Amino acid sequence: MDEYIFDDALSKSHVTCSYPGLEAVRAHGQDEAAPCTSLFFPGCSFLNYGMPLVRATYDLLRDAGEVDGISLLCCGKILEYEPDATEVRPAFEQQFCEHIEQTSIKRIVAACPNCVAALRGFLGQNEATKHIEVVPLPKLLVEMGYRIDPDRALDVAHQDTRLADAGDVTFCFKDSCPDRETGEFADALRILMSECATVEPEHNRKRSVCCGSRPRAAGRDAAALKSCQMNHEEAKAAGGTALVTACMSCTFLLSTLVRELPAIHFLELLFDYRLPWDYADQYMKLRFLFDSSYGAREFYGLEAEV
Repeated sequence: MDEYIFDDALSKSHVTCSYPGLEAVRAHGQDEAAPCTSLFFPGCSFLNYGMPLVRATYDLLRDAGEVDGISLLCCGKILEYEPDATEVRPAFEQQFCEHIEQTSIKRIVAACPNCVAALRGFLGQNEATKHIEVVPLPKLLVEMGYRIDPDRALDVAHQDTRLADAGDVTFCFKDSCPDRETGEFADALRILMSECATVEPEHNRKRSVCCGSRPRAAGRDAAALKSCQMNHEEAKAAGGTALVTACMSCTFLLSTLVRELPAIHFLELLFDYRLPWDYADQYMKLRFLFDSSYGAREFYGLEAEV
């Protein structure tokens, strides 16, 4: 079991997480975080499913001078499924804006399409935070000159038992719902994968089929299964032997709800690190919010130190 340590620039807390297993301790009342102008924001899904890649991505961006801090906080989107969502989510978003105001942050590099949409939404509506730039991680990686090596991608794909003896692998793009309007994740994913063998499904970009996460979160399991199956069927019809995504939530559901084709996140290909998706349904238990009236719901799977 590995240990990962982060200093959260927004909550000003010191977080120690183990992986796999996701046991974690958050120590409050730490010294003031170092000044941060560009923040890496992995989001809950990335944090839970891909802790080693969170660390690797943060180190890459920090060493390149692209970010100088990280926050493990939730973007608040998942709060819309709470019973008191109409009160809880706006309250959290207001807290987020207030914490941003207390920093020198000018830019947030977000790894998740849901986070990008959520952050742009509420930061942009607040007069004090509307200047904050929210940049999709894959777009920044493209600007930094990164491309996924086809041999490395093949090596990662072959780690899946379904593709171990497959020879060549053709990746079919799976675009995420919150990216439909701007297509930033979709565009960047295709550039990152430009040297690999890829195909397009019948429904992509603005017409992409939901992976099933949204209906599943709303308790509509049959609809979630149907959406997930459709993505696998379209990928096979296009000649794909694996799905490739830019969203950890998509990768999770496409890997666990239906197992016809392997689903791989582009960061697994970039860093040559295959995540253990067969056990990923045990991982989604960390959600960091701010100290407040949320009480016991402040975060899951954590034990706070005094």
